[in-house]
Amino acid sequence: MWEKWVLVATVGALTSLMRGTVGDIVAVPGGRDLGPAILAEASAVAAAAGCPVPAGAIARIRQMVTQAGSALNSSLSRDVAEGRPAEVEQVLADLARRGAGHGVKTPLFDLATMQLRIYNNSLRPSR
Repeated sequence: MWEKWVLVATVGALTSLMRGTVGDIVAVPGGRDLGPAILAEASAVAAAAGCPVPAGAIARIRQMVTQAGSALNSSLSRDVAEGRPAEVEQVLADLARRGAGHGVKTPLFDLATMQLRIYNNSLRPSR
C-alpha cells in the first residue's frame, strides 16, 4: 500500500502544484528535478514509517515523473482544473503529517498541501 501511496502522492503533488502534466513540467528549466525531489520526500516518509518502497519501484516512479512528453497527470490536478474540491487531506496532508511524526521534513508536500488547501477554501461560498 505504501508503494501505491508514494506513487499517487508524488504525481499528485507534482502535477497539482505545477498545474501541468509531467511532460509540461519536465519541459521547463528545473522541471526534471522537481519530481524526483518530491519522490524523495515521499519515499523517506515510507521508510521512516517502517515500509520502505523497493528500489525498483522508486526507479519506475522516478522514470514516470521525469519522462519528456508524458501526458501523466493526477486526479488532484484534474479536480482543480475542473473546479472540484481536491482530496488534499487524504493524499498529501496525511503523508506530510506522518513524516512530521517521524522527524522527516517534507517542504514540497507542505507547499503542495498549503496550495491545495487555499484552493479548496476558495470554493467555499463567502459568508
